Amino acid sequence: MQRRTTARIVIDRPKTATLKRSVFPVSPRIRLKLGAFLAVLLLTTSACRQHQFTATVFEDAEPAPEIRGRNYDGTPFELAQLKGGPVLLFFGYTFCPDVCPMTMMELAEAKRALARDAPALAAGLQLVFVTIDPQRDNLARIEPYVKAFHPQFYGVHLPETALDALRPAYGLFVEPPEGSSLSDDYYLLDHTSRVFLIDRKGNWLGLFSAEVTAEELTDDLKALLR
Repeated sequence: MQRRTTARIVIDRPKTATLKRSVFPVSPRIRLKLGAFLAVLLLTTSACRQHQFTATVFEDAEPAPEIRGRNYDGTPFELAQLKGGPVLLFFGYTFCPDVCPMTMMELAEAKRALARDAPALAAGLQLVFVTIDPQRDNLARIEPYVKAFHPQFYGVHLPETALDALRPAYGLFVEPPEGSSLSDDYYLLDHTSRVFLIDRKGNWLGLFSAEVTAEELTDDLKALLR
């Protein structure tokens, strides 16, 4: 008669020595502080990873094209002179009935929000409005317009020839609607509506649509400019 054999499965268990405590005991107080530090670090890292940019962020550092004109107070304006602080730049016109004033409101509110949450960042942030309607938007008209949104707005007027030369560099489209003309007593303009973010060195950093909200701007600025 054959003898039946039974195979045995042997599981190696960890030796007792591996379960010994560290030879460098840590006090409960130190463990508590380490735990708190790691929790903050984890939350900070998680927040950075989870931020979804509203802006289109430029990875290559390319200088923003120069803009030369006059500020609303008659002083010469050069974009290059604003290096050292980031710039939010918007092209619009004072007769615009909807998109321009809404965008200007959001830009101004973003700066105010930063002044509450990140004062140092807000202090360096510069807001620039450049008119795309130099025919009607003279300096006297630009001044009360920009100040109505924020007292620190630049309001820039360029000669029409200078504006035309600048259009390709910033991808600007500016035309009266079909059936309308710049010679009319009153006219609207179809135009590109975007907000350009320029870094402290004068390079492209980001591009926002005109529909961006102050909250979205504030969140992106905190992440991009920290």
